[in-house]
Amino acid sequence: MAMKTVRQIIENFPDHGVIDVFSLYPTKDVVASILALSRLQRAALYGMDNLMVDEHSRGGIDFLSAALSLPTSSDSNGDIVENEPDLLEDLAHYAAYAHCAYGWKFGLLSGRLHLGDTRMLRRKTGVKKEHILRANWKSKTHLPAHFLVQDVKKKKIILCIRGTLSPKDLLTDLCCTAEEFATHEEEVKEAMGETSSTVDLFRSSFRSKYKASAHHGMLESARSVALSTRRLIASELASKPDYDLVIVGHSLGGGVAAIIGSMWRDTFPGVRVYAFGCPCVGPTDAHPFESSDSITCVVGEGDPFSCLSLGHLADASLALSTLCEDETLREAILNNTSSDVEDLDELQLKWCIDTLGTLESKLNAEKFYPPGRVLYMKGNLFGDFDKVTLNEIQQESTFRSLRFHPRMFDLSLHIPHRYEVLLSRLGTN
Repeated sequence: MAMKTVRQIIENFPDHGVIDVFSLYPTKDVVASILALSRLQRAALYGMDNLMVDEHSRGGIDFLSAALSLPTSSDSNGDIVENEPDLLEDLAHYAAYAHCAYGWKFGLLSGRLHLGDTRMLRRKTGVKKEHILRANWKSKTHLPAHFLVQDVKKKKIILCIRGTLSPKDLLTDLCCTAEEFATHEEEVKEAMGETSSTVDLFRSSFRSKYKASAHHGMLESARSVALSTRRLIASELASKPDYDLVIVGHSLGGGVAAIIGSMWRDTFPGVRVYAFGCPCVGPTDAHPFESSDSITCVVGEGDPFSCLSLGHLADASLALSTLCEDETLREAILNNTSSDVEDLDELQLKWCIDTLGTLESKLNAEKFYPPGRVLYMKGNLFGDFDKVTLNEIQQESTFRSLRFHPRMFDLSLHIPHRYEVLLSRLGTN
């Protein structure tokens, strides 16, 4: 079923606005256009950062910060380190759980040896064996690996969902069209009887209390995890009235966690979701995007999956198509950006800002974004340990555009170890 969905999406790329530039234009023109767009984005942002640009000129190109995954001062709502120390402690705490979901073999990337997935979980989090309520370390199509534990110290029941690690997880990622869903649908489906006919009837006729829409593959995964864990979670919370539910995940797991959190807004009041390296989950006019009161996402600087959806691909392909067809514009960009951005004069930088603004004004595909309240993390695993920051940003400006640059798919900026280490430094400080 997943393979059929992926095949349909690829076959229908043009219906989603994605242009196959490599089949329409000579390869040399496509490569030159990619180079031109990359240079233009870099020069325009450099100009925005270093020139005095009036508000009228700036208004149409706030996306420039997104193009380089760098929030501007206007996007930031302050340093979370100073304002919310309890949140920082929670983020550092739950990032360790998100890392554990990948198992001991993946944990070798952090330089630590834990023989066995359960042993890694116990050592990194301090959870005792008797407090591991459920552990499924192998994923299936639309059913990612996950575990359920009792955190006695914080009085939480924690559902943690793994991100992409297997080919089956990749199939889930590729089912990337939007699908509407009903909140608390699992309970109603169960009451109606779990048959294909009643499920289809429910989804076509039931009206949710909240408007909700999400990435199809993540949504199907959320449904599967919810179905397999809800009763156990309900039982545990019923027997421990002073406990709350926390749902945690990294990457694909973070997206699935956000969707389950939206499904269970009323089922488990007070549910909190912490997503690390969260990808683009859904549109801006529906949950889980609108669930800023219950979902907190941390996105690291340069993380390649924070601005990658069908809408982002459609806009990027349209920009490249425009440059492929307009050789004069393409050559002008290459000529005006032939020097390092630091060596460009004021007129060249302003020209780059105006040109990218004009190009961007034509790019209006519907995009998915990371959901909820999004915190933007800056810092490196190696180097100056003190230079780690965490600021709140607005998704639609910061993640509006896909940037073309040599490290645009650098997975080292996405791994869970990076999030765990940097958030641990912030929590410690």
